[in-house]
Amino acid sequence: MRAGTFLIAGAMLSAATVLGSGIAAAEPADFIPHDGVYRVGVDIRPGTWESPGPVDPAGSCDWRRLRLIEGDNTNMSYIIENNYTKLGPIRVTVKPTDAGFKTVNCGPWRMVPPTPTGSAGL
Repeated sequence: MRAGTFLIAGAMLSAATVLGSGIAAAEPADFIPHDGVYRVGVDIRPGTWESPGPVDPAGSCDWRRLRLIEGDNTNMSYIIENNYTKLGPIRVTVKPTDAGFKTVNCGPWRMVPPTPTGSAGL
């Protein structure tokens, strides 16, 4: 009976080791390649983002900062800030407190490097 207990304990420890050593989650991205809804802090980083503007000149770029990601993300009470424009380039600051960022027909987005502050290098 004692050998069986050790065998079960060993099997459970092995399973815990295998399950606990999963692949680490990827870092949030600083590039958004296409349309979609992206979770802030999970899929993308908070910060200032820039897009060249609408991919389809007949359409407009539609972006939204979201306080909650749910359904088709058209519920106005979940939208913190948005814009629908044919002009580019477009800049938006996504905050760490935002739940998500939605983009449609805006082209690829890239994170804008922060402006250096202080007197370093001057």
